[in-house]
Amino acid sequence: MLSSRIRSRFFNFRFYSGREIQKYSTISENIEENKPDIDNEQLQHQLNTEVINSLNALSIEESNKEDDIEPITCIQQGIINEIKYSGYTSLTKFNDSVSSVPQLSHNLSSTLFSPGVHYMTDPRTNHSNFDEFLTDIPHIDNLKMDKISNFTPSSRDNKLLDIVNAINKKNSKKFPNKKSLTVKFFSSTSSMTSVLVKFHKYLSHNRPINTTSFSKIYPDTTQFTRTSDVPTSLVITPKDENNEIYSIDADRSTDSEITLSILGNALELMLTKNPEEFSKYLKSSKETPDTDKSAYHYARMGKFVIRSQLDAVDKRLPGTGTFDIKTRAVCAIRFDLTHTDYFPTNYEINKTVGLFESFERELFDAARIVMFKYSLQARLGNMDGIFMAFHNVKKFLGFQYLPLTEIDNLFFGDYMLSGKKYGNRLLDKKINEEDNLENINISNREKLQNIVNDFGNHHQTKREVLSSFMANNELKISMKLLETLLETIIQDTKGKPFRMIVKKSKINFSSSSESETAESEDIIEEKENKEKKIEEKENKERKFEDEESDYSIIVLVNTLEADQLKDLQMLSKEKIEESKFLIKEVQNGGKLSPSERIKFFSKYVTEFKNKFFKLNRVILKTSEANNGFFAYQLQADHYFDGEKSTQKYPIPSIKILDENTTSTWEMKYTINKINKNSDKKFLYSKFTKSMGLSSFRDSEGESNIDVYNTENGDIELDENATDLQNITRAYSVKALKRKELFKSN
Repeated sequence: MLSSRIRSRFFNFRFYSGREIQKYSTISENIEENKPDIDNEQLQHQLNTEVINSLNALSIEESNKEDDIEPITCIQQGIINEIKYSGYTSLTKFNDSVSSVPQLSHNLSSTLFSPGVHYMTDPRTNHSNFDEFLTDIPHIDNLKMDKISNFTPSSRDNKLLDIVNAINKKNSKKFPNKKSLTVKFFSSTSSMTSVLVKFHKYLSHNRPINTTSFSKIYPDTTQFTRTSDVPTSLVITPKDENNEIYSIDADRSTDSEITLSILGNALELMLTKNPEEFSKYLKSSKETPDTDKSAYHYARMGKFVIRSQLDAVDKRLPGTGTFDIKTRAVCAIRFDLTHTDYFPTNYEINKTVGLFESFERELFDAARIVMFKYSLQARLGNMDGIFMAFHNVKKFLGFQYLPLTEIDNLFFGDYMLSGKKYGNRLLDKKINEEDNLENINISNREKLQNIVNDFGNHHQTKREVLSSFMANNELKISMKLLETLLETIIQDTKGKPFRMIVKKSKINFSSSSESETAESEDIIEEKENKEKKIEEKENKERKFEDEESDYSIIVLVNTLEADQLKDLQMLSKEKIEESKFLIKEVQNGGKLSPSERIKFFSKYVTEFKNKFFKLNRVILKTSEANNGFFAYQLQADHYFDGEKSTQKYPIPSIKILDENTTSTWEMKYTINKINKNSDKKFLYSKFTKSMGLSSFRDSEGESNIDVYNTENGDIELDENATDLQNITRAYSVKALKRKELFKSN
């Protein structure tokens, strides 16, 4: 029988259409039909080789036919400046009342006005700093999940469409001769931010994350993790009769059920409800709680209306007083998701700084993985900042409030070590007879005056203010570029729903098709093993990308049929309940509990992965047949004060902050259309493979074992686990021993 690894590979090679697709499908389908009779590894290798050789020959044949076709055609150029920025407008008429937004409970609001980390329990004395209620997170199976609010995709949110129609109707009365709609797109922040991260990495030239404020254990700069380079997919659907208004949803085809996604809303509820109220959401309670309802903020940027969920409010904070709540699982869970679903970790945080068991580690990882997304969600929701609540699924471990200004300094701050180290002289002095004392004194007075004048507001330096200015400006530029891209795409898709896959990429279109040759199974396996090892080294720094000018934003577009649209918009729970495997698992029409769904998804991850690749084959085939397969390249350059930036990481002059400044920041962009089918198919294969392999990771069959021997307290090495997984499991056991020590004392 074909192994899951081998079977999944049939979906990972390049994709073709017409007779190529038919031939490819015939080979792979024959293998699938006969798989019960195939036991011989050599035969599997032979069949794989036949598929590879066939596809490779067809690739060369198709590429040769396109020799006379121009690889790309420029279809649009423009300049984005302050006049053309997508201005931010809070839609106060439609926003939910701030009075309906909850406040933090358990005296947690004190953390909002006290910078730094706050321990749930003091590690030295074991004294609880907050309500001990937070040290007992209920199991997901014990919660009344039907009473806890769930995420509503923007395509299913009728209020969003009503808001767009109301804005367009108002503006049509005000400007009766204007033909185009004022607002054409609506979405949620969670759907938009993954694409905006791609724009940030491109527009900032992959600017390093500023971690100079971390302890010496960590580097002064770091980069986003490799997962940030995985392509992002959005589903765009017409929502009105004239096909002029579109919803934008995240592509759900790669979603999976994990504990953290199910538990998230319940944890937020736990932080904003007192113990008596929250207990009503437990299945053990006979009382019926009020159904948890989300409060939303709506904003307009250019031709977008964006919905943001409001998690909490404190009127003492600046602006609206609203802020986001992010419940963040410790690294032991994030590195070891499948294992911790079966054997929940005891890993704790008991230090402020350090490589493990520290708040610093959690914040460092968050900066590399999700913090930029968090900042975008807060900025789009007109919020003041992010309230971070760290937990290990069993209990909360600590809290930290991060204002947006502090997050901005991570991603746009001055990471160059221009300051002085402790013990170094801050002022100059005369070293020898040749030095001019008067000049030295003048220089020192200037340094002192700079210290006096270096503030942008009551608590920030000018450079820190520039960081927030850059963050705001980059978001406006990104939204305008995305708007321009979407309007360009809609001209080609002609009112049909479509999916767009976005990636920052370095592609040479004159040779991209020819450069990717089919590989033998042995080479592929060796390559995948190398990639896995690289991915596991979470702490290893990646080198800066030196030739950022060669990069661009690549967008692939497929028009969609109704059934494909449904598959791409299906939430994880719906996906599992509709799966054919559910019939085997659930008898007499029963329902899977949340934890059973998680383990179910883990068990059948290979089948879900294969279903994903099969869906993408069909999408390619039908969109090509319907002339609905397109590809675009976006390129953009920064211009400061009229001059093209030559900086490695573009930064405007600090003078741009002055009230009467003449400094300017413009973006000149070009949108090219990618013409060759061989190029488009090469990109499609590359992007969908990356999405599938990163989203559907086969769980190691032997790794779901409890490596801790409770009889003698020893821990076994799991050879199927990564280094980080083995290490964090050891820390989990250490936490148990620490607990016993406290009891004995």
